[in-house]
Parts: sequence; structure tokens; C-alpha cells
Amino acid sequence: MAVASPLPTVTPKRAGLPVVKQVPPESDDEWWIKPIKWVALAVFVTVPVFAMLVQSFAGRVVWTMVVAALPLFIVLAGYHRWRKICPLAFFSQIPVLLRRPGTSKASEWLERKYYYVTFGVFFVSLWLRLIATNGDGRAIATFFVLISFAALVFGAFYTGKTWCNYICPLSFIEKIYTEPHDLRETENSQCSKCTACKKFCPDINEENGYWKEIGSRAKRFVYFAFPGLVFGFYFYYYLQSGTWAYYFGGKWTDEPMVMHTALFPGVSASTAGFFFLPVLPRAVASIVTLGICALTSFALFSLLEHFIGTWLRRRDAEMDEHRVRHVMFTLAAFTAFLTFYTFAGAPTLWRLPWVFPHLFLIVVVLTATLFLVRRLRRTQKSFAEETLARNIIKRWAWTDIQPPKDLREAFLIHTIRSRESARGEAQVLEVYKDAVRETLVNGFVTREEVQMLESLRQQLHIKKADHEKTMSALADEERALISDPTKQVSVEKRLQLETYGRALERYLERVLEAEGDPDDSFVMQLRTEYRVSKAEHAAVLDDLLGGEQGLAARVGQEIGGIERAAQTIQALESSPSPVHDFLAELLRRRRTLLIDRLVRGLNFALEDETQHDLRRGLSSDSDAERESVIERLRSQVAPAVGERLLAAYQETVSLKSTLPTLTDMLSARIKSVDPYVRAVALYALSRRGKVDDEMLSQLAGDEHPLVRETALSLIVRGVASVADTGSPLCTVEKMIALRAAPIFAGLDPEELSELADASREASYAPGDTLCVEGEAGNEVFILLSGTVDVFRLDDEGVNTLVYTEKAGGLIGEMAVLDPAPRSATVVATEAGARVLRLDGGAFRDALGDNPSIASGVIRTLAQRLRNVM
Repeated sequence: MAVASPLPTVTPKRAGLPVVKQVPPESDDEWWIKPIKWVALAVFVTVPVFAMLVQSFAGRVVWTMVVAALPLFIVLAGYHRWRKICPLAFFSQIPVLLRRPGTSKASEWLERKYYYVTFGVFFVSLWLRLIATNGDGRAIATFFVLISFAALVFGAFYTGKTWCNYICPLSFIEKIYTEPHDLRETENSQCSKCTACKKFCPDINEENGYWKEIGSRAKRFVYFAFPGLVFGFYFYYYLQSGTWAYYFGGKWTDEPMVMHTALFPGVSASTAGFFFLPVLPRAVASIVTLGICALTSFALFSLLEHFIGTWLRRRDAEMDEHRVRHVMFTLAAFTAFLTFYTFAGAPTLWRLPWVFPHLFLIVVVLTATLFLVRRLRRTQKSFAEETLARNIIKRWAWTDIQPPKDLREAFLIHTIRSRESARGEAQVLEVYKDAVRETLVNGFVTREEVQMLESLRQQLHIKKADHEKTMSALADEERALISDPTKQVSVEKRLQLETYGRALERYLERVLEAEGDPDDSFVMQLRTEYRVSKAEHAAVLDDLLGGEQGLAARVGQEIGGIERAAQTIQALESSPSPVHDFLAELLRRRRTLLIDRLVRGLNFALEDETQHDLRRGLSSDSDAERESVIERLRSQVAPAVGERLLAAYQETVSLKSTLPTLTDMLSARIKSVDPYVRAVALYALSRRGKVDDEMLSQLAGDEHPLVRETALSLIVRGVASVADTGSPLCTVEKMIALRAAPIFAGLDPEELSELADASREASYAPGDTLCVEGEAGNEVFILLSGTVDVFRLDDEGVNTLVYTEKAGGLIGEMAVLDPAPRSATVVATEAGARVLRLDGGAFRDALGDNPSIASGVIRTLAQRLRNVM
């Protein structure tokens, strides 16, 4: 065990552990679940005894009453409630209750193919019903005992809910009838001791698992084949007897010893395989019927998927493959549910007074229709939006108003209240950042999905530039934690380590209170129960006891990043150009962020004066000064942290010799966590003719749209060696051009990107007019190249040259700021002009959001006034 002895006399802390949804205590509304669970278990245990003792009613009670009611109960109660009630789940968890849980984990093959496995187990169960367990009390009892024993054995050998997730014949049926989420919100059914037994665990978040697995071939086969399998099961009763009276009359519920003849050729109506081919054994005829009907159903829904998908795409351009698949899954589930209840329970139900079966069918149809409508309207985007919204509402800042359950109303109140406060905008951004961070950490929503949630950002009035800053900062955090096994993992693994951390924390508290030594054997048993590796245990323990080792690793990563940025900045400054200047500024920004993080991480050990010296020294372009700062810092921090600081610095310095040229440094920067650094470094490499097809292909699939667009524009141009001046400018080129204008030089890259998106390129031949005095105008012109003459009408109506604007100048801002007509005529000179036409609305927004632009406009107007005077 990786526990130092003696333990430090400090109370364990968990501030650094990942944010994971805790197992909520059962609310008052859920009080009925436990009683129902014990009743269901009692019924399940009674079934074998009842079947053995009451042969004539065993099949009717078990198959036409208990089992027939099960799907409707699952849909009405909800997936997570049923997972808490299921008797087979109880049997699989008996080893856990006895503190002898299994430790094996499902194989990779089973994780990929488990839909086929559960479908196969269910297929065999239906086949056994047709040839053995339908009307034979002893066979029914044997089946229930064996399946209970199987659940117990899997619980004894395999960890967590391996039986429930990978083997149980009900597992895929539970999902088919309830995915992507229930008719109403329910608490989840996650284990109190999570062992990360399944990726995309449905007990943690059923809908997350649904959308993550929607592209699975195995899932598609099972969903599409299931309606046919259900129909085939009931259709065989007709094929065997030649009449529906055999099924609806219920004769099949009392057929003891039927299996004795099922494996041999039929000799009479009761032993026939098919009524039209009695000699075929019943065992063969039934399995052929089930197989043909399942495959026919799969083929039919596959064909419908093509036609329905084409129709849906014609109606909605945004309809993608996953949304089409979701529609088909919904139709398949609806079909299976109605098919099942066309037959299930009928032999007993139709013996009751006529009102009861009709009421039951009404309930079935209403339930199926409600679920169909609710399910069809659900999209992956709405799930992502709702997940993020819930995390925002969890951080509700207004104590005088309860957060509404309606998300749109909550956003409205949140936005209005935020605007009332002087710090409202910063508060909203911080809430938004925290919510996005938790959403990504929990793994229910991907970074790509967060990028698409435009409507959510609009409701919170989050500008695109602020969103980009948030995503960049979070990406930086993720990259910094890449070596931490407690952070860079799936949601199931995080929950596993979170619950393990709580158990370990309680144990350490007891040890510290008793002033005793830790018991290695107990901790080993704890690790075994939670399936936690030695490295994971060490990381969790490090976090609980203060995190010195984790701090040392993070400090090392930050100092390495600072030094790499400094080296590249020096190389860029030695070869100045607008592209290199922009990239150098981006790297300075990143270096500042890393220095801030480093200082915050070391804040407990540093005086204010030392912090100031550290910031100044690490920001220096002098290698000697940076090294001197690191040497002084070593003496003021913990030895482990100091050694890691020096080692990271020396490692980065030695790496400098392996990246001797600017091209090598730029190639390394395209792997930066900052998307703007990646995009500009790629463009800079293209200007040097050092971009290859493999690099472009890789970055064309980048998570950030700016990087993707830059790579794709270079691919479209067909040349990677130089910028093609004849091609339209890509966003990076527009950003570089905007930054070259003094008025926009102080903008952050996110703001430059937003302005670039709102602008379009235009070229003017010599003598062409950009704008005419007296006309209305709502555009600003940024002069990229060439020059333009600015004329104004004098008192005699003659155009008089006022001044000549050069590249980098801003033209037309007065008509945008003031609704009056254009105050001058602008004409391209003999060299022509190339400009960016910037929408007036975007310019006004930028002017209001950034004081530096307002100052630039004032300086520009003042300069023009001097020129005129």
C-alpha cells in the first residue's frame, strides 16, 4: 500500500477530487420503492414453489399475469426505479452484501458485443418457453432457480452490475422501452460503491449511454430484430396448432412434460412442430420461427431506415445519421410494445368482464403513444443543452428566488438579475464556466456538443468571444491534468474513485483520531471492493493528504510550458512578420496564463514580493534571468516541488537543442492546447512551405472550428507552401489583417475571430468607389493593401482631396457610429485596394465591449481633424 508512515497529522481533504454527482438519498416521493422491491422479491421467490405445487395454474399466473405486466410496469415506474426493484439484480448483489464481491471485469469483447449476448440469452429463454417452460410447473421452477443462481454466480465472480448490464435477458428490454429517458424525471440507480464495471453506465445516466451507443451495430440489430422476435414468439402458437384458439384459450399454460416430445418428430396435433409439417420436431420448428421473424424484422426496419431517413433529411437539413437512427429506434420500440400487448396476458385478461380488457388496452395504447411523442421530440442536442442548463441552475445565485424548474424561465430570471448587478456579467461568465467544466468532467456532454449550444448562450447573453475564452481555459485545465489518473478518465471511473475516496477518507479519519497506524490489509480489502489499482489509490491518497505529489507534477508541467513559450517567442522575434508577431503575442498570453497558474499553485509558500519577482523573472526574454528565478524559488518550496521545478526547466532547456529551427518549434506548437496558437502556427508553417498532407489531414479533424477551417482552406487551395493571394481569406488571415490595423491591435484573439466572422473581403480596381458622400452606409472598411483617396464636397460642389489612407487604416466608421449619411467619398488609387468590409452592428458591439477600440477611434478622428486643419 502506498501509504507513508507515520501519516501527517492533518485532516484529509477532498478539494481536488473530481466533481461527480453524489448518490442522492431517497426522497419522500420515492418511499414506495423499497416496499415494492421486497414484495417483488417475495413474489419471485414464491414462483418456483407455487409452480411446483399448483401445476394447473402455474403457467397462467407466471406468464399471462406476472410476466405480462412487467413491460408496462417498467415504462410507468421508470428505468432507474425498476433497476432498484428487480429481483434478479438483488440476487446478483448478494455477494456485495456479504462483503465478498466479485473482482473480475467484463472483457473488451463483451463490452463491445453485449447487446448480442443479452439478445441471445433472451432468444434462448423464449425458445425454452415454447418447448418446456410454458405449461410445465417443474420446468418453470427449474428455470427461475437456474437464472437466479446464474445472477448469484456472476455477482460472486464479476464486479458491480456485470450481470445486469451484460448478461440478464431483461437488460436490453428495459432500455428499449425506456430510452432515452423515462416518462418523468427519476433519481438514478447508481451503485453506492461504483467499480466502473461499464462504460457509459446507464445507472448513472441512462440517456448519456443511449446517445453514446446509438451508432453501435449490435444495438441497431437488437432494436430492429426485437419487434419481429416478439411477433414470432406468439405467431408460433398458430403455426404449431393451426388455430389462434390454442394461444388465446390458454391451453398451452397447462402442458406438463411437454419437453419430452419437443425434441422428437411429432406424431399428433399436440406434438407437431408445424400444423402443416407435424413431423418436424417442435424444438426445431420453434427456433426456426423465432429466427426467421427476427431477421425479417431487422431487414424490414433497415429498409425503412433508408426511406424514412431520406424523407427526414429532405424536411430538415440538420437531420444527421444519429437523429434518423433515434427515430427508427423509437418506431421499433413502439411497434414491439404494441405487438407484445396485442397478445400478452390475453388468455387470462379476456376471461374477465369486458370492461377490464378494454380499459387495459386503453392504458397500453395511451402509454405507448405518450412515450412515442415524448421520445420522438428528444434530440442529442437537447440532452446536451439540458445537462449544461442543470449545472447552471445548480449555481443559482439569487437567494430570494427559488430556481424555477422550467429552464427557460430560470435563464430569464438569471439574466435579468445578473444585469442588475455591476458584477453581473462577470458573475454569469463564472457560472457559465463552472457549469461547462462540470458538464465536461462528468462526461455526459462532449466539447463538440457544447460548441453547438448556441441557444443556451443566447439566453445567458454569453458572447461568442467569451465562450471561446471559456473553452480555451477549460482545455488548458484538461491538458494540465492529462497525467492525473483521477481526472482524465471516464465518468464511471471518476465515480468509482470518488466513492473510493469517501471510503478511504472515513478510514483515514478514524486512524488519525485514534493516533494509530494504517492497516495495510484493510486498505487492500477496500481497494479490492472498489477495484482500484495501486496507482489510482496513490493518486486519491495524495489528493486527500494535501496533494504535494500532484502539485509537484502540475508545477513541472507549467514551468515546462512557460519555458517552451519563451523559446518560441525569441525565435519568432528574430524573424518578424505580421504572422509571427501575432503568434508571439498569443504565446505571451499563454505564458502569462501559465505563470498565473504557477503562482496560484505555489501561493501557500510564497511571499507577495517573491510572487512579483517570480512573475517578472519568468516573463523575461533572458534565459539567465529565468534560470535565476527558478534557482531562488527552489529554496522556498517543498523539496519535491523544488526538484520537479528544476527538472522540468532543465528538461525543456535540453529539448531546445532538438528543436534547432523555427520550423521545428512551429511544428511543436500545432499541438498546443490553445486553439489559436494551433491555427496560427499551422498558417505560419504553410507560409514557410513546411506543411504536409498528414498534418493537414489531422488538423482538419481538430475539435476547434478555427483550426479545422485553417487546415481545410489550405487543402482546398492545393498548396501548402505559400498563401494563395488569389483565394478568399480564411479566418486566420482576416484576424492577422485586423490586428495589423492599430485600432484593433489590442483585441484578444477571441474578439478578433468574432470580428473576422462578421467581415467579408472585397477588392477594388484603380478608380473604383468604396463609398459615396451623402449615401447611407452601415459598413466599416479596414484597408488590407493599397491606398485610397478620401474626397469631400466643398462649398462649390467640387470634390476636394482631404487625405490619403494607407494599409491598416479604418474608413467609414462615422456613418456607422452616427446614423447620418456618409461624410466623404472614398476612391481606390492607381494601385487598387483590398479591404475587409465589417458589418456595422459587429463594429458597434466591439466598440461597446472593448475600451481600446473606442480610444483608437478617438485617436483616428483626432488625427484626421489635424490633417484637415
